Amino acid sequence: MLSLPWIFLLITARALLPLNASPTITIGTTFFLLGALGWAASARVVCAHAVALRNNDFVLQARALGVPEWRIAIRHVVPNIQPILVAQFWISVPIFILAEANLGILGLGVPEPMPSWGSLLRELEDLALVPGELWKLAALGLLVLVVSSFQLLMPRSEVRTR
Repeated sequence: MLSLPWIFLLITARALLPLNASPTITIGTTFFLLGALGWAASARVVCAHAVALRNNDFVLQARALGVPEWRIAIRHVVPNIQPILVAQFWISVPIFILAEANLGILGLGVPEPMPSWGSLLRELEDLALVPGELWKLAALGLLVLVVSSFQLLMPRSEVRTR
C-alpha cells in the first residue's frame, strides 16, 4: 500500500462515482477511500515500534516468568504503543484534510450543498480576481491555520516502560 500513489487512486475511485450522487454517498465514499488508502504509513510506524518492543528487557522478563502472550501484549506492549498511535493520529488528520481539499478543488470531493475546504478553495482558480476580492483568501488562510494547528496541538508524551 505504501508504493501506491493514493491521491491518484482517490481521484480515480471518486471519478468513477456519478457526479450527481447524493451528498451522503459521496461523503461516505470519500472518507472510506481516505481511510482505506491512508492507513499504511501509520501501520508501518506502529508495527516497527511493536517489533522493537518485542525484544525489550521487560517483555523478555515477562516471557521468562511464563506470562501468556496476550497478557504481555495488553499489559506491556499496548501501553507503550499508545503514544505512537496518538502521534500518528495527529499526523494523519492534516494529511486527510489536505487530500479532501485536493479532491474538492478538482470537483471530486464533497458535493456543492455541503461545505468543504476544496469547494471554498475552488473560488481561487481565477487569480486575476483575487486582488479585488481578498476575502477569498480567508479559506486558504484558515486551511493553513487548521493544518498547522494539528502539529502545534499534538500532545507531547513519552514512551513508558513497565
